Amino acid sequence: MLALLCMVPAFLPAQIKEAPAQPSSDPIWEQDLRGTVIGLPTLQAESAVVVLEEGDIKSYSRFGNWLWTYHANEKLVSYVSRSREGTTYACTAGGTVIAINRVGRELWKLELGSPVTAPIVVGWDSRLFIPIGSKVYCRTASGYSLWVVDLGSPIFVKPLLDHRGGLAMVLDNNEFVLLSHLGIIERFRLNSKPLHIVPLEVSKEKDSFFLLSTSGAVDRLYRDDGNNLVRESLPALAQTPVAATGWKDKVAVTLRDGRVQLLSSPKGEVLWTANSHETVAERGSGSLEPYWAAMQFDERGIYALSTKGATGFRESDGARWWILRITGAAAIPSFSDEGYLYSGGTDRILHAYWIEERKRNIPQSIYGPAPEGSYNLGNPPPSSWVRVGDGRFDPVIVRTMHDEIEAAIKAGRVGQSEPDYVAYLMEMAGISLSPNYSPVRPQLQIGDRAECIRLLGYLGSRETIPFLAKLFSLDREPIIKSACCEAIGRIGVDPTGEAIRAFTYLLAPDNAAMDPSVLMAAATATKDLCRFSGPPLSDAGIRLLRAFTATDFPAPVKRHATREMESLFR
Repeated sequence: MLALLCMVPAFLPAQIKEAPAQPSSDPIWEQDLRGTVIGLPTLQAESAVVVLEEGDIKSYSRFGNWLWTYHANEKLVSYVSRSREGTTYACTAGGTVIAINRVGRELWKLELGSPVTAPIVVGWDSRLFIPIGSKVYCRTASGYSLWVVDLGSPIFVKPLLDHRGGLAMVLDNNEFVLLSHLGIIERFRLNSKPLHIVPLEVSKEKDSFFLLSTSGAVDRLYRDDGNNLVRESLPALAQTPVAATGWKDKVAVTLRDGRVQLLSSPKGEVLWTANSHETVAERGSGSLEPYWAAMQFDERGIYALSTKGATGFRESDGARWWILRITGAAAIPSFSDEGYLYSGGTDRILHAYWIEERKRNIPQSIYGPAPEGSYNLGNPPPSSWVRVGDGRFDPVIVRTMHDEIEAAIKAGRVGQSEPDYVAYLMEMAGISLSPNYSPVRPQLQIGDRAECIRLLGYLGSRETIPFLAKLFSLDREPIIKSACCEAIGRIGVDPTGEAIRAFTYLLAPDNAAMDPSVLMAAATATKDLCRFSGPPLSDAGIRLLRAFTATDFPAPVKRHATREMESLFR
């Protein structure tokens, strides 16, 4: 129901034409933005989000329907990012980071004092890496601080997510930096600053990066047998690379004259060269400026994008799939997983072109593509406290550990201790799942277990949602069940719907968890998940809340579920 209310357009939806056999210069649909696009349209969850110079953010479905508008009431920087759930992260010129859910409602604001200097990067578990000057802030999806590091020099090449779930970037002082998801820094000194970093997927154990410079120089950074980063010079490109991207073990490059080349790894051999729409031979200018072009490379092929159009190539031999020419683009267009190209024009119109019928063949959830990997926070190795044995259950030691973790969370200094903290909290909170657990003579008091669950919610990794959902389902204590609900709601993201499924079992006729406090906690957590993620999860969540109001639950529970549901519509 909420999805239907939020999908009502402000004006009539665009008329969809049939997909052309070959790309046409005529858009499949157009919408009046009433503003000028700045930056690339950001695509995710079968929709496009654009940032306007006037301070608005707008979203449209791939069918041309207006979905929502967010008014920031001040200038925005051109960078906008989206998470797997479709949450949009933007930043004002004054330095306020804003999280907006999939239906355009503000989730939270974070005052950082200065605007982001590169796009916010979303990690594998929806954590946020926020680059500002020489600093990177790491926040949970709900905005809680995990750590902040000062790299000592401003970021020169925007951070990219590497194949370990951390960041790769180049600093203004000529350092190549790898920054892990825990804030661990690894540096490598370069002779000069490259224009582009291309992470390659060689193996999960071995990092490999191509660094492309203005001069055309190409370097490869990789791990040697001693796990040290080593630089290797490769054959130079003939011209300045204005855009570059990689997929698996190959690198695609757009040169300044508009030609596209595919390079092999590890030696950087040119596998083929082909003309894009920007070459003189294809009626282009033959002169592209760096950062005014972009590329995409996936299992479908290689795509060269610029303000003048787009060209698609077959990976195997460089044969052209198609050329599309556009005029009057205010920024570089974006190409979606569903085969649509979105371009914001200087005419203040968003133009959408249906380029291909082929969709990406990638694992999906009820939301966007599944992350490339995991931080192993859902099943971490044993914590260091396991070595203490039963002594770790001493009330004084438990209180000391809780105080340490809470202090680190409040100070935003969780950092490298995060896996150990998560493992400890899961071990202590989930002790009831052990086959040797005795509810008659528990090693740990219920209140202490509930505190562990509460702290786990503040650490905020969605990888812990399956554990919390399982504990909610299997533990018999109402206090523990309620604590699981609170933690799940605080984390806010449930892209596979595990928590909602666990809450649905409360409706079973033989459900033993009829404690009103548990039912109300589940209703609140359901509302929090709906609010954060939007449809389609909110569709299931609202149906669940409606069922709470129609089931033979105590009157206070029904009233609470009604209030939580109504809050979603306000």
